[in-house]
Amino acid sequence: MLAINSYLAVANVTASIEFLERAFGFSRGVILADTDGQLRYAEMRHDQAVVVLIRKGDTTSPTGGAAALYTYVEDVDRAASQARLAGAGVDEAEDKPWGDRVAVVTDPDGYRWALATFKKLVPFS
Repeated sequence: MLAINSYLAVANVTASIEFLERAFGFSRGVILADTDGQLRYAEMRHDQAVVVLIRKGDTTSPTGGAAALYTYVEDVDRAASQARLAGAGVDEAEDKPWGDRVAVVTDPDGYRWALATFKKLVPFS
């Protein structure tokens, strides 16, 4: 993935995939489903751009089911501390089941940035 990725929280991941394919020519990347077969995560690609679709309100998603910019940084703890000093609202960094260490930062305009540092490759179930 690229260093900054858009995470869109959508009501229906399958419907959003189909719309992005038909309307804008996106292609599918990694697609993940729940145990019941419902799609919960999809990477949609257009040239070098990636848009990630997550279910709105899915608390197991990297952004807690909210739209955000998912941003890879070298050291998430240092980046979160720097954002806090700059006046952002910052949730404490934590290791996530998919292998990233993540801290969610809310900037002064209310945008959510999920700062992440890759720690290890872990299968996401």
